[in-house]
Amino acid sequence: MTWEVGNHIECDLGFTAHTVSDVPDGYIAGIASTPVTDLYKHRVLPGAFDRSIARKGLAGPKGVKLLAFHDWSKPAGVIKKLGTVDQNLGIEAQLNLNVSYVRDLYEIAKQNDGLSFSVGFLLEDFEFPNQKDSADDAALIVKSGELIEVSVVCFPACADAKMAFVKQQPPDTMAEFERALIAEGVCQSRNEAHRIALAAKRSIHLFQPRREPDPPHPLLDVHKLKAATDLAARAKELLRI
Repeated sequence: MTWEVGNHIECDLGFTAHTVSDVPDGYIAGIASTPVTDLYKHRVLPGAFDRSIARKGLAGPKGVKLLAFHDWSKPAGVIKKLGTVDQNLGIEAQLNLNVSYVRDLYEIAKQNDGLSFSVGFLLEDFEFPNQKDSADDAALIVKSGELIEVSVVCFPACADAKMAFVKQQPPDTMAEFERALIAEGVCQSRNEAHRIALAAKRSIHLFQPRREPDPPHPLLDVHKLKAATDLAARAKELLRI
């Protein structure tokens, strides 16, 4: 294949998310691009997309988009942060869980302990390395490109490209609990999850901590009540004197 300026390239790259305690459900973070040669023999240099990101931004019609599977008709949410950190292109994004296919993608990601990231960009500056004079096995080195989108995908070009964490909250409805049972592999179908959820609901008291009995009210304490009675009797005797 002959590469030219303006060619559209889709390049699966590593994604490793991290835990963020103060962000909403569906928040993802990690690495969108690394300078390691991938299975397609592409190597994207550090900072190759920085100028493009600064120029396009992350919001609005021209901003870098978050997609599902490189499908331009399936936006998956919004990218919150995107920029070079050390040698990698770091990303933080919020999935839109109100959209059905994004919610399905999110459940699959949780069930599989994470998916991967992939970048789609237009070539700008690049070179073909001299294979004889270089130990690098890359067939194409990308020096700069116009970043169009970052996608969540199933099969990355990098062997270690996977999500290490996806932010999620405990289910707070029965429907979410049933989906969580399927996502965690506890149940194989929605009907099975529904039966288990109903059984758990009927036995909810088993999951609640035992409540210690309230201490007796001072006025109902028999020992103190007897002392009060004796004191009253003594007072009556004194009044008769």
